[in-house]
Amino acid sequence: MEPTNPTIQISNPQYSTNDPYRVVEREEVLAQAFRAFVQRAVAAGWKETEVALTLADIADDYVMALARRVKAN
Repeated sequence: MEPTNPTIQISNPQYSTNDPYRVVEREEVLAQAFRAFVQRAVAAGWKETEVALTLADIADDYVMALARRVKAN
């Protein structure tokens, strides 16, 4: 396996936490980064379905860990 270190660009938020447009901005920025990540994984030889299912599992695990941290505080 050849190591690659491509950078996925994620821009800083331009809207304050209370601004309703921040949700739209967040989705646009993260969706673009997500698509770039998936494209790189597929280009590396992983099947798109493998990538999608694995990322869903990782996201679920992260949300559950975050919920446990919030509950503990």
